[in-house]
Amino acid sequence: MEYSERVLCGSGEVELDPNIVSEEAGKLYSELQMVIETHGESVVESLVPIFVWVLEGLAGCKAQLRDREEEAEREKAEREELLDRYQAEKALRKESQERYLELDDQFEQERRAIRGREKERERRERELEKKARGQADQLVALEEQKANLNRELNTLKNTHNKLAHTYRDLLEKRKDSERDSPLRNQVRLKNAECSSNSSEASMNGKMIQRPHSLSGPPCLEDVFPKKENAIEISGKPAPHQFINDIISSTPELRHFHGSGDASTPVRPNSKEGDVLETSVEEEMRQVEEKEGQVEEEKGGEGKEKDKQEEEEEEEEEEDDSMEWDLRNTDSVFSELSELSRDYVESVDRGASVRGSADQFEEILCQYEELKVTHELVEAARKALISRVVELTDDRSALKLEVTSLQETASRLEGRMKEKEEETKRIRKELETCQSEDPDASLPTSMRPFSRSEMARVVMEKNQYKQRLLELQEAMRKSQTLRAINDERLTNDKSVWKKFNRFFGLTKGPLIPPHAPTFARPTSPSLTRPPLGSPQLPAVGQTRAERREIYKEIRSYLWGSLGKRQIHGWSTPLANTQESHEPVPEPKDVPVLIQLRLLDQRDSTAKMNCAVAVAPEISGEATCSVWVVSGPASCSDITVIDPARSNTVLDQFSLTPTAPALCICAVPPIGDTAGTVWIGTQEGSMLVHSASAGRRLCLHSVSLSEGVHSLTYSQSKVIAGLGDGTLAFFSHSSDGWNLQSHSVLPLGSNPLQPIRCCLEKSGRLWVGYWNKIHVVDVDSKKVEQTFSVSERSEQQVRFLCAGGSGVWTSCRLDPILRLFDWSTGRPLQEVDFTALVTKTLGQAFLTLSPLQISSLAVISGRLWVGTGGGAIFTIPLSITSEAVSIPYCSISSAQLCYHGHRQAVRFIIAAPSCLIIPPGSTTITNSQLIISGGEGHINFRLGDDASEESEDLPKTTPQRSERSQMIIWQNTTPSVPSPAL
Repeated sequence: MEYSERVLCGSGEVELDPNIVSEEAGKLYSELQMVIETHGESVVESLVPIFVWVLEGLAGCKAQLRDREEEAEREKAEREELLDRYQAEKALRKESQERYLELDDQFEQERRAIRGREKERERRERELEKKARGQADQLVALEEQKANLNRELNTLKNTHNKLAHTYRDLLEKRKDSERDSPLRNQVRLKNAECSSNSSEASMNGKMIQRPHSLSGPPCLEDVFPKKENAIEISGKPAPHQFINDIISSTPELRHFHGSGDASTPVRPNSKEGDVLETSVEEEMRQVEEKEGQVEEEKGGEGKEKDKQEEEEEEEEEEDDSMEWDLRNTDSVFSELSELSRDYVESVDRGASVRGSADQFEEILCQYEELKVTHELVEAARKALISRVVELTDDRSALKLEVTSLQETASRLEGRMKEKEEETKRIRKELETCQSEDPDASLPTSMRPFSRSEMARVVMEKNQYKQRLLELQEAMRKSQTLRAINDERLTNDKSVWKKFNRFFGLTKGPLIPPHAPTFARPTSPSLTRPPLGSPQLPAVGQTRAERREIYKEIRSYLWGSLGKRQIHGWSTPLANTQESHEPVPEPKDVPVLIQLRLLDQRDSTAKMNCAVAVAPEISGEATCSVWVVSGPASCSDITVIDPARSNTVLDQFSLTPTAPALCICAVPPIGDTAGTVWIGTQEGSMLVHSASAGRRLCLHSVSLSEGVHSLTYSQSKVIAGLGDGTLAFFSHSSDGWNLQSHSVLPLGSNPLQPIRCCLEKSGRLWVGYWNKIHVVDVDSKKVEQTFSVSERSEQQVRFLCAGGSGVWTSCRLDPILRLFDWSTGRPLQEVDFTALVTKTLGQAFLTLSPLQISSLAVISGRLWVGTGGGAIFTIPLSITSEAVSIPYCSISSAQLCYHGHRQAVRFIIAAPSCLIIPPGSTTITNSQLIISGGEGHINFRLGDDASEESEDLPKTTPQRSERSQMIIWQNTTPSVPSPAL
């Protein structure tokens, strides 16, 4: 014993053997056996509880030490991870600094190169300026030379006129003297010709040299013989034969005569002064042409310089542009030891009487047999009662099905003809579209990738990412619950495994058993996969596994809620608690009246959303419901009358471009009739008539982002888009104009679609990420913004108003929050985890992660649909729609025994429905509540209906697995009584 105490308490070490407590318990067990054999059992009776308490304390301390060691190891691992991240960040920072220095050097080099180019450009500018100044000086000098030449020309003209006058006088005198002798005249003429030829040669040489010399005018005395000879020759009517012979016999005279004739043609009545004047004018024109050529060369050089400067400036501009996440513990011995000795002896004496002993034993045997028979009868009676309830429910469901089938059979022929006509019309439209679209004949791989397809791909990517986050959250929660269950089961088997049968008894442990809330399911179908498994419990469950889960839910439900029901609803949780005082049943409970398939023909149709079109909007006598369904690529619209079983008013398909995400009913405004607005994933918004001609699209518009929500407020329709913006469409005197609209952006990166909006009294509550923006519809400005939860990554999904409060719900969050409408102040929080586990058990959480999939406030009750298909309703404390705060109490919550197999897609109210009560012929106006989802399940019956057909191949889903709607009739007005 001392050794044991020294080992347990004296060492004080943190690292203990995991089995040290069990070993010490075994040693104490052997020691106590030795003491009992030596001194008897009475010696150690009082010590056993103390030993157990001490060992439990040691076990608890050991567990705490182990937890602390694990926590220290986790912190150490986190510290090492942080150090690694720090080193990585440090290395990245060093690399960024080095990169920054390199970039700085590059920038400095570029600056130097730019400065060099700037200096070179300035140098070129200076050179060009010098050249321009030189050219200007040359131009001034040429102008001065031109002025001098003009003056010399005028002087020469005056001198020429004088000489011409003198020459004429001389000619007249010579004519008078030559009249005397003709022979002398011939000799004189010959001499004159010789002299004129020589004078012409000398004059030509001087004229050739004149353009090259600007010093002064040439000598004009040598020109006169030539002029004289030319005039003499031209003045004669015909040359004499004698003179011609002399000229032909002399080669020099022949040469000069030919050149003179070619250069100076003989014209009658010509004046010598005119000839000289024209020659001088030709010389002046030649000088002016040379000056013009010089100026053009200067202008060409200036243009080339300008081009060079422009090219240099363009190069400089290009260079500039380049910079830049309480048990009885007494034994039989102790109980007998407390009795008196006389009592025991009397019993022994009575046992010796043999005559009465046989009869007594026979009576005891008969009594035991009667007792067993009574228990069997009681169990059979309970089973019969439950079976009667099941058969009653099945009978009512079968009656509804028979009625619906009869009505369907009467309408099949008409529907077939209508579908044939519609098929013909669609074929014609398809042929028209194929003829209009040239790309329709091409294969899919060769078609261009359109904008709508891009939007669809991006939206599908976002949906898959969202599903991944949901699965990760479900994995985290399942691992947490499994760890809690494993820890509690381990603690239960630590110490009492050694001491529960110490005196040969079969008693349980002294501590009370744990609550069944955290009890781990024993069914093999509930075994969770290990960490890292790609398959989660909510995904890939077979029908057999789900049937086992529904069996456990049924067993737990019968045990926790009992067999009482109120119109298909459970009694409030306060009534299920054990109490001797009777609790009155709740009033105004909705009555289940119908289970309805969405489409009798299409077994794969899945509902997305729905809206109720009241008679005030459509102008009809009763309310209709528009349901949006279809696969991932397109959507169908089904218009039904919820009051008449399986009555389809109309059914049509939307444009096969993108699925519809939201739908909204807009009341009539002025001369405009009521309409139904539909928003699609690709950004299209379609407006259809609410009454006649539902299939015809009245207006349509294509937006840049997908439409995720539609809300009507004060002659405006507000659309929540996929990029975090609100689009406002207003109504004018001409009707709805969808082409002109205003936009209010709310989001910042990362962008998130606006999926929920709530309008009341001219104010709009918009849920975006984990915040709510309060927007004034008239001014289109954000008045207030507040956070719904502390987790910034959460997303507000549902908003519903009741009284003067607003209930909100976030994605993947089982908590409902109540806010004040006028101030946005939080008023109440309700966690649905405890409610679900208390009513349906822990096995329900294995079907789907616990989350709110639909939310509505209808007739003073809060309706909540979960991701597993269960539907709850809680009365609200509403006495007036204006000032009452809609508080709720979990103790008043009720579970609907009828639910869906998948998430509840929507819960809506359909007012003003015309219903004929059973057993009556009068039509009453009542309000219906409709929920939609995939499949139907009665939690009290389970899923035993599919056991027989489990092994058969399933090409189509069963009736209970198809999309169905559950319809209740409300028996209360819109505002309940103050008693609630």
